[in-house]
Amino acid sequence: MTRRTTPPDWVALSSPRLNRPLVPSVERIAKPIRDYAETLAQAVSHDRFEDLYAPDRQGLGFTLQPDERGRRTAWALIGQWLVAYSVGHPTAAAGLAAAHEWFWNGNDIADTIAVPNAVVPLPPDTPAVEVRALLPYLLDSMAAATRRDVLNARSTVEQRAIRKKAGVYYTPGDVAHLMVDRALSATTQDHELWLDPAHGSGVFLRAVLSACLDDGVRDCLYGVDLDPMAAETTSFVLTSEDLHLRTQGSAPWHRWHHFRRNLATGDALLIDAAHIRHPPDWEKPTLHEPGRPLGYRDPWRLEAAFPEIAGRGFSRVVANPPYAALQPTASTFHIPSLHPVTGASTAADISPIFVELAAAVLTDDGALAVVTPLSEVTSTRAPFPQLRQHLAAMPGSVEFLAFDRVPDALFGDDIKTRNAIIHVDKAATPGIAVSPLYRWTSKTRHRALAEIPTVPVADVPGVPVSLPKVSTDWEHDLYLACLRHTRRVDSWLTRRTAQPLDRIQRPAAHATSDVVAVAPTAYNFLGVTRDPYRAVTDGHDSKNPLSILQFRSEAHASAAYAVLCSRVAFWLWHVTGDGFHVTTTLTRLCPVPNEAGAVFNALVELGDRLWKEALQQPAVSTNRGRTTVTYPTWGHGDLLDSIDEQVLSLVGCPSTTSLADWHESLVVVDPDSDRRNIIRRNTL
Repeated sequence: MTRRTTPPDWVALSSPRLNRPLVPSVERIAKPIRDYAETLAQAVSHDRFEDLYAPDRQGLGFTLQPDERGRRTAWALIGQWLVAYSVGHPTAAAGLAAAHEWFWNGNDIADTIAVPNAVVPLPPDTPAVEVRALLPYLLDSMAAATRRDVLNARSTVEQRAIRKKAGVYYTPGDVAHLMVDRALSATTQDHELWLDPAHGSGVFLRAVLSACLDDGVRDCLYGVDLDPMAAETTSFVLTSEDLHLRTQGSAPWHRWHHFRRNLATGDALLIDAAHIRHPPDWEKPTLHEPGRPLGYRDPWRLEAAFPEIAGRGFSRVVANPPYAALQPTASTFHIPSLHPVTGASTAADISPIFVELAAAVLTDDGALAVVTPLSEVTSTRAPFPQLRQHLAAMPGSVEFLAFDRVPDALFGDDIKTRNAIIHVDKAATPGIAVSPLYRWTSKTRHRALAEIPTVPVADVPGVPVSLPKVSTDWEHDLYLACLRHTRRVDSWLTRRTAQPLDRIQRPAAHATSDVVAVAPTAYNFLGVTRDPYRAVTDGHDSKNPLSILQFRSEAHASAAYAVLCSRVAFWLWHVTGDGFHVTTTLTRLCPVPNEAGAVFNALVELGDRLWKEALQQPAVSTNRGRTTVTYPTWGHGDLLDSIDEQVLSLVGCPSTTSLADWHESLVVVDPDSDRRNIIRRNTL
């Protein structure tokens, strides 16, 4: 299969850019299109919708409710017009009727719908290439409804709730291109079959069509989506790209139906993948009832919808599944038996089921790339560790890429989520690799996505149940050294509780303090307080509970404070957690010395000195009328260097240079920007 060597032109235009998030770029064009679609739906004739736009083969779960006819017809006519506009065809300037005639190329069936000769209202001088790049989002009939949109227009609150409940967000073009490129980097075959089990408006299938230059790829793109309009939308997106890539060939409507016949409307969670690679002479399963999506009542098989794939399976799977809770239906009780690894314990987030499904339909030498919430990499709750074990036990290699939500996020500045991309290549040499919890700015995004570092971690104890998110060999070695050290902060504890600071009793005069408080969340520093009551006297009145750690003595508390403020502790938190929550893993892993040695005494002294310095510059923030007071220590580099040196000596890694450089590069994501402003912004 011949691959494109450079990214297609739509990648940059359909991705977040410096000072230009994706959603506002889309909404500038999409909002007038949606408004016009509502008007057109009331005016257009629609009794013969099926004659034009129903798939030309049975068993695809085609669904059309009577009250949806006008809306579906309006969006189909707009889709045709946008295809004409996107490829620069002159009929777009003449209006919907002219574009309709061009799209159907004189086919008599086109006359069954009376089309008004009106022009879809786009902003003036909108380039055709921008429309083609944004077409998957422009044909999304639901408003983007991000947080920013809700603030600007309360009318979008309901649609935001619907989109959030469905867990459906725009996949930027550069993410789709990255994932398809990673799947293509696996051993290539002729006539690879691609599947997107949650294809939406076709972002990934468009990326495949654009990346593979052989004409045969047009026959190899398959998709499933529960939204009845998704198959039609994706067919327009693929038709536009196909007309751009192959100017000579069949009429637009013929291309549209060519793609449409490989897109099924159904519940992917109810796909029974157990038989997909059986020999093709086995008994074909019964088709489901007409007019209902596949999986409406019972599990269904992909080979029932697409008989030609029976006995083959899919060599490539790419997806951005919904990030949503499982919605109970009459048939969801089948899910645990269909997906035995994740189905029994997946309720709050159905994305693990999609990952298990993607792995199940792969051929023996296939590859997948799925973008998911970060919990697929970091969570210790079922079914996430079980899913990681399942993937690691498969033949070949598995790669877990992790992405932070700030300064920029994988889905852009408008959709602040922490994400993971899981890549499996069953034909590769066995192994498990991870990335760091990756950060970038909108300025460095294009370079960062092309340079994601990964490190093999199959030799690390606990992998893949737990995954250290490291980026270099020295991090790999340091993590191993910390695991091998036998004394941890937990071994010094006499008690651990969780409570707001204002519940802590005021200590008596001249009383010693054997307590350290740790904030439940963090970003660029851990919120560690040596004297919790001091924060209350400085104005802290937040009701959020902190982890209150009581130690054997005041000396133990001072030494533990030094350890928990060290870059080593922050690094351990960052590579083992989700980049936000601070869990008990921190104290279970942080190394501490023997109380009888010189390192212990040095840490006690350094902890006391660091606390005195930190008291001079408290960080005070207010949210919803409550004040939080913390005492950041990142500005006291000399003391941190000394503490790091003591802690690293315990685990046999005496050099602090790499650790200090790591922290600097983490905080200063863009080295060309002003360092002080970035640190100040990211530590508040």
